[in-house]
Amino acid sequence: MSELAGLCPICHQKNACSMALGQDISSCWCVDSAYSAVELIQQYVTTYPDKAIRSDQCVCTSCLAKIALITATEASAVQLFIP
Repeated sequence: MSELAGLCPICHQKNACSMALGQDISSCWCVDSAYSAVELIQQYVTTYPDKAIRSDQCVCTSCLAKIALITATEASAVQLFIP
């Protein structure tokens, strides 16, 4: 893994990724997260294509929670506007 793998590509803080630390994915915080990290990151990259996230990088818990909030807000806004 690269040196960048341990940093969140959004806020550039440590992401606490177990794989970046050389551990198994099963011990990573994202596995026990209330959010689907992979799905939310894919939605984020689709929404913000200028924000590149490399395949060996993971976002931190704080940024994932913010992405989840933004995603939920956008989905709710669309659902609320029913003519």
